[in-house]
Amino acid sequence: MKVILNSIAAFVCPATLVAQTGLLVVAHGAGPEWNGPVRETVASVSWPHGPVQVAFLMGAETPASGWDSAAARLVRAGARDIVAVPLMVSTFGEHVTEIRWLAGEVAQLPASLASHAQHHRMALPVPARVTAALDDAPELGGALAARWAALSDADRSRPVLLVAHGPSADSLAQYWVHNLTTVAAALTRAGAGAVRIGLLRDDAPPPVRAAAIAAMRDTVLALAARSGDSVVALPVMISSGAITAERIPRDLLGLPIRYSALPLAPLPHLARWIERVASTSRTATR
Repeated sequence: MKVILNSIAAFVCPATLVAQTGLLVVAHGAGPEWNGPVRETVASVSWPHGPVQVAFLMGAETPASGWDSAAARLVRAGARDIVAVPLMVSTFGEHVTEIRWLAGEVAQLPASLASHAQHHRMALPVPARVTAALDDAPELGGALAARWAALSDADRSRPVLLVAHGPSADSLAQYWVHNLTTVAAALTRAGAGAVRIGLLRDDAPPPVRAAAIAAMRDTVLALAARSGDSVVALPVMISSGAITAERIPRDLLGLPIRYSALPLAPLPHLARWIERVASTSRTATR
């Protein structure tokens, strides 16, 4: 009889028997084309510790799938605490600070995001903690190496330019370059030749962005002159959108470039990274 009662209790209310940790994967967000690969990535995450949700900071899906809605669904599903993983290239940007603000880890929302759709902050009924973004994660290097390995034999013999978004502040740009230089070693181990980093810095003031694009174009010309060949440009972007389809080609227009527009999602490396950093965060707090 005791076994039967325990089984019924577990069926009726499992959250009362096991303290679950909800996993909230937070991405930038845009239109369906951008959000789809992110959802596909999160769907392939194995998380046996509790419910899983994805949240978007921007775009049409924000009202239904923003931080507040996604966190509330985790709590309703039985989460007693939440690990939030920013599915973003770098921790050193305003959107990760925004996520930390939403989680209650920092008191001040970045000034540039004050008019953002999620400028309010819901008081969470459970504790939440935010991990770092990809930064110099080996899984990011593996994902970039996989994109490079899928190129033609001729393109794999060419120098490589990794194109990332980059931050507004000069003080943060160095962290992007350092971390991407670290993960670029994965391409070198896979057989790539020269690999360089370029930052778009779209959200920076116009003179700063113009200087960043000029530096990136100079890098391409130097690589091409040294190799006597064109340069392969690979985006270091989570998903596909206007940046990968329009902005990067426009910024590199007229250069000796072979451009592969495929983003990181939904490569399995991202799902494995989410599992690893979320598990590490969960273990560290128990």
